[in-house]
Amino acid sequence: MSVTKTASTVISNRPAISNAQQNKLLGTPSKLSGKEAALLSSLKEMKTQMSGMKAQIAELKAGLNKADQFDTGKKFAVQPRNDWMPKDVGALVELNKLNQTSGPISAEQMADTIDRATADLDGQAASSEYRTVADWAMNNRERLTPEAKQVMDLYSKYAALSQARGESGIPQDDFKKMLGEMRDVGDASAKKALANLDRKGGTVSGEDMAKAIQTGTADHDGQAAGAEAKEFEKWAAKNESRLSPEAKAVLDVYRKHTKAAQEKGQTGLTDKESAVMNAEMKKAAAVDVSARKATEALDQKPGPISGQDMAKAIQKGTADLDGQAAGAELKEFERWASKNESKLSPEAKEVLDVYRKHAKAAQAKGHEGLNTKETRALNAEMKKVGAGDVSARKATEALDKEQGPISGEDLTKAIREGISDTDAHSTTSELKEFEKWAAKNESRLTPEAKEVLKAYQSAAKKAGPDGLTQKEADAMFKTLDGFKTFRDDSMRAALEGLDSKSGKINGKDLTAAIEKGAADLDGQAAGLEFTDTMKWARQNYDRLTPDAKKVVDTYEKYATRAQAKGGTGIDQSDFNKMIKEMKFISSPPPARPVYFAA
Repeated sequence: MSVTKTASTVISNRPAISNAQQNKLLGTPSKLSGKEAALLSSLKEMKTQMSGMKAQIAELKAGLNKADQFDTGKKFAVQPRNDWMPKDVGALVELNKLNQTSGPISAEQMADTIDRATADLDGQAASSEYRTVADWAMNNRERLTPEAKQVMDLYSKYAALSQARGESGIPQDDFKKMLGEMRDVGDASAKKALANLDRKGGTVSGEDMAKAIQTGTADHDGQAAGAEAKEFEKWAAKNESRLSPEAKAVLDVYRKHTKAAQEKGQTGLTDKESAVMNAEMKKAAAVDVSARKATEALDQKPGPISGQDMAKAIQKGTADLDGQAAGAELKEFERWASKNESKLSPEAKEVLDVYRKHAKAAQAKGHEGLNTKETRALNAEMKKVGAGDVSARKATEALDKEQGPISGEDLTKAIREGISDTDAHSTTSELKEFEKWAAKNESRLTPEAKEVLKAYQSAAKKAGPDGLTQKEADAMFKTLDGFKTFRDDSMRAALEGLDSKSGKINGKDLTAAIEKGAADLDGQAAGLEFTDTMKWARQNYDRLTPDAKKVVDTYEKYATRAQAKGGTGIDQSDFNKMIKEMKFISSPPPARPVYFAA
């Protein structure tokens, strides 16, 4: 922005020419035409401007040595100057736009007007433009919000700095800095309310947020949907992690009402609109007492929360028939669960999922509560889910996916995974899940698997209802690991791969498993690896295709030859020959065509 100096002009109060002299020199308007008429018109316009200048001089003299006061006892930084200064036309145009508005002037409106009023870069931001804006602000001080007055004070400060240097404009760097400070001026009442939330610390409840919004928008400055709304949005974005679900719900209510006001071209809310909004925020912030008491009871329980604990809490928390089982009560349980994620057992989480399912169904109908029939169905399903054990059920479901007999190793692995959630149910609900599954799948259990189950039952009975300690669990698994159906680790892994395959096992599949399981060069291809393969083949004989059965016969032929020599391994050349023969059985070459002579 260019900087110029203001020139002082001395103007006499005495008119340069009287009306009589004007008429005598130029005659009456009716006798003039062309250039003479234009000259007369210019003279009259100059006379009108001179009258305006004299009025401004009188106004300046009347206010000489008085400060621009917008608040009692407060002064702007700039005093009116002794030399006369005309008003800026561009600034007057922008200020006239404010005159067309009604209600309080916000900080944002004032800052925008100052920005536009001084945007012509004529070097008058600290002189005629400032004087024009300051005069308007003085005459309209009742309309200025406290924040708008702060903006005007900032303008006065920067104008004073320039004037002290003998400049009529504000340097560009200072001007940018001034506008930045103006933009940072927020709503005082909203800032004060939010400062109280900052001092309180911790999670912001729905009641806290509703109170802050009600207090921050109660000053009737017409900015509830303007500057005040921006302050709350800015604060909420910075404090997202502190907001409770109720606080977020309250903010959503506020947003809904401010958006409706903005669509009408308003920056504020009427008294009626504020009353409606405050009532809705109060309702949104309300915490359901019965649900809160139920979750507080869960807080008193040490260790993991079981499915039964959660089912009882939900049943108790929704039993008050206040029509909020799918509304405020659900929100209370969701809030508690998010804070106590680490305390929830898999069964408790599953019970919560059942609750959510029923609540969502009610919400889809436009209801916030559950009727008697829906409540009865919810409680029955939660009781059923809560009584089971999720970790043990998942482990047995994995066994269901296995094909063929269940080995001792299979069942031991399932038990290890099923009781690994440390929910202290290893001797109660988890044991029951395995016993129930074993009763349904008895024909699939190998002798070793049956021994594994007996050992688990014995350890559970000895430990009692409080579950196995880590020491007791370690001792039990040491015993279970002794009941192995398959003795060779590499062959066991290869054969378990066949168990995961559905349907029939063909020669190609079995050849690949034998090659993988017996290729570790541990000298057991005719020993443990052969024994495991034969045991698996007997258990799964009905799943073998004819070519797979021939592969078994081939393996038996080579293994027995090695055993006859007193070894447990198969010579590498013989092993390679055996695999080649198996692959030939699995994928024989196509038949060669036969030609007959004519």
